[in-house]
Amino acid sequence: MTDRPKAAVILAAGMGTRLKNVFSDRPKGFVEIGGEGLIHRSVRLLQERGIERIVIVSGHMGSAYEALAAELPGLEVVENAEFATTGSMASLARALEAVNEDFLLLESDLFYEERALDVLLEDEAPDILLASGPTGATDEVWIEASSGCLQSMSKDPAELGEVYGELVGIVRISHALAREMVRAYERFVEENGHGQMAYETDALVEAAGQRPVALRLVPDLLWGEVDYEHHYLRVRDEVWPRWASGRAADHSS
Repeated sequence: MTDRPKAAVILAAGMGTRLKNVFSDRPKGFVEIGGEGLIHRSVRLLQERGIERIVIVSGHMGSAYEALAAELPGLEVVENAEFATTGSMASLARALEAVNEDFLLLESDLFYEERALDVLLEDEAPDILLASGPTGATDEVWIEASSGCLQSMSKDPAELGEVYGELVGIVRISHALAREMVRAYERFVEENGHGQMAYETDALVEAAGQRPVALRLVPDLLWGEVDYEHHYLRVRDEVWPRWASGRAADHSS
């Protein structure tokens, strides 16, 4: 039986340039939906599910995350000092200097139903990629899978043999898979001379060739990322109200 992860890593180093006209005063993780910051909500949901250690990788406006860690127990902050010139895998590699155990990986700018975490935590597989049905949010990343395991990912579905779902941005990662991802990153830097590697479409896909990564599709999952202004408006005006109404219905039944 595979033990449930007790740690989580939240990638929060991005500059948020595509939201600067709307939220120039805060990092993306501090955008509020329904009166709660996205990263505050993720921290709360993770801790409610027994996650004891949460490592946030900061970069742009990192002092906001340092203040959050001083305020909330169980949080640690590590900095990707080269956030302006590197990709998301560089941030994950920075976190993995401190995390030597299985963990959940999340992006900081997500709003999602709680069952997104439950699906990953309650599964027996050690390495799991979460997928949803099409959201129509734009800027989607599509997943190709074979025999239930990750094969490839792309923003262009025409590049894939068959689309099995849309990437959510939450992954369950074993220590062994994390090591494979770091090795893929080290090879990338050596070959290219820079660290502009994506953790999902690049490192995770490459590592999945060495260690199977199970795909779990939740077709009707309510979720959204806040990467552009229209993403924010979609989550605020469509996703959150549907989530809230579902919660109200559950409590009244």
